[in-house]
Amino acid sequence: MTTDRTIRLLKIAFWIGAVTDALAAIIMIFPDLRVLIFASENEVITPDYRYALGMGASLMVGWTVLLIWGSLKPVERRGLLVLTVFPVISGIALAQIYAVSSGYISLKNILPIWIHLTLISSFFMFSYFSSKRWSQT
Repeated sequence: MTTDRTIRLLKIAFWIGAVTDALAAIIMIFPDLRVLIFASENEVITPDYRYALGMGASLMVGWTVLLIWGSLKPVERRGLLVLTVFPVISGIALAQIYAVSSGYISLKNILPIWIHLTLISSFFMFSYFSSKRWSQT
C-alpha cells in the first residue's frame, strides 16, 4: 500500500469514527431521538437518566474532537484507532449487551448498531495494521 493510500485510509477511518460519535452525542443530547431510533418501551426520561446522558454526550463530543484531531496527523496518531476499539467501542458493546439482556432495548433494535460497530472496529484495526506495516518499511 502506498503512502498516499495509507494516509487516505487512516483519514477515512478517523472521520467515520468522528461522524459515528457525533451522531451518538446528538442522540444523547436529544434523548427523544433514542426512543424513536430504538423503539424503547422505556420512554420516561428522568432527571438521573438525563444527567447520565449529559455525561455520556460530553465524552462522545470529546472523542469526536479527538478523532478529528487524529485525522490531522493520521499516521502519527493512528494509535487512537486502537484506543477507540479497545476500550471505547468494546465498552459500549458491553453496555449494550447489558441493555438487551435486561430487556431495556430489544435485540432487533440494537442489531444494526452492533453490525455498524463491528464493521468500523474491523476497519479501524485494518487501517491501523496496514499503516503500521507501511511505517516499518
